[in-house]
Amino acid sequence: MARKFLTAFFVLVLGALLLACGAKKQQQTAAPDALQTSAVEEAAPAPLAGDATAVEISAEGPPIDEYMGIVDNFLVILDASGSKYLPYNGQIKLKIAKDIARRFNQRVPSRPLTGALRRYGFEAGAFTEKTELLFGVGPYSRPAYSDAIEKVRWAGGKSPLALAIDAANEDLSTVTGLMALVIISDGKIHRGDPVAAAQRMKDRYGERLCIYTAQVGDLPFGRKLLQQIAEVGACGYYVSADDLIPDSNMDQWVDDIFNRRRSLRPGPRYVERGFGPCPDADGDGVCDDQDLCPGTPRGAKVDARGCWDIGKVQFIIDRYNVRPQYYPVIDEVVRVMKLNPDLKIKVQGHTCTIASEKYNMKLSYNRAISVSDYMLKKGIHSNRISVEGFGFHRPTATNQTEEGRELNRRVEFEPVK
Repeated sequence: MARKFLTAFFVLVLGALLLACGAKKQQQTAAPDALQTSAVEEAAPAPLAGDATAVEISAEGPPIDEYMGIVDNFLVILDASGSKYLPYNGQIKLKIAKDIARRFNQRVPSRPLTGALRRYGFEAGAFTEKTELLFGVGPYSRPAYSDAIEKVRWAGGKSPLALAIDAANEDLSTVTGLMALVIISDGKIHRGDPVAAAQRMKDRYGERLCIYTAQVGDLPFGRKLLQQIAEVGACGYYVSADDLIPDSNMDQWVDDIFNRRRSLRPGPRYVERGFGPCPDADGDGVCDDQDLCPGTPRGAKVDARGCWDIGKVQFIIDRYNVRPQYYPVIDEVVRVMKLNPDLKIKVQGHTCTIASEKYNMKLSYNRAISVSDYMLKKGIHSNRISVEGFGFHRPTATNQTEEGRELNRRVEFEPVK
């Protein structure tokens, strides 16, 4: 009886040992997969705050237009054709294009990169080329790249953008890794088919290549062309030069280019509201359902209601000259007007009740004229400004106290819709 009991006990112990060994072996076999899954999850980049198009990275991989990867190579094509001597927002287009290239260069990541700069245009002269490589293709150096940008001192000739893209196609033939093609142009094309040239480049490099275009000016057909070129690249996008005026936007654009993000991409706009994103059609940072001033001009600073927070210019009693401390107020209005070429402004002068009605009507008008003259000198065309004088008929405060009268001696700005 004792022998049978010992035999049964031995069988039970042996069975338990065999089961434990099998479970341990199975756990060891599964461990590499578990570690690999953890690494994928840890390496997956977090979506950008406020980017409604960001998607969760899955084990199957994201679509190319949402992929975040490190770009090792870039080439900028700078338009120096004859149309760059045409004005836009009070400046010649070539200066705007070069300013974009300079600001881009200042923000290129400080890591080993292969860079290049190519210009096209300037056919006048015996020793010029329709397109020319000014830097690289080689190790990127910020000072050397800056020197290359400054070689573009004038513009001329027609616009062989297709030729420049085909040349860039060959320029990048020896590099490895991800690459970005950046085109700074007004989109005014006279020769070749730049969209077809972009497609040839995309066919050659596939998902390694993203194309970003920045339009200098507001030519509708130029915008359409540069949008089409960017769409060929699939993972880049189009912006206007005006979009890049704020330093924060330029920072984001360069970050998008070198990390394959799409944060600055034009399209439906959203803003974070605690529990998630909400529509923000005018991009002023206030949700549409709370915005009391929809359609705020692009780039304007707004208050909590979503209304443009336009400053006022205050005046000394019986004076209409603009004091220097109020130049920044007018400069801000000028900045927003340059970002919104269709925007017009009413400049409205006001006074307190000291002196006669007739005198104050003239004084209020002169105050408005002084402010509008400053705006004209800053590059705003006269057909975008109207001047009005209201005397003391529209007070903003009581005229019974000196403090109130001081507030009433002012010029205000009213956007024209």
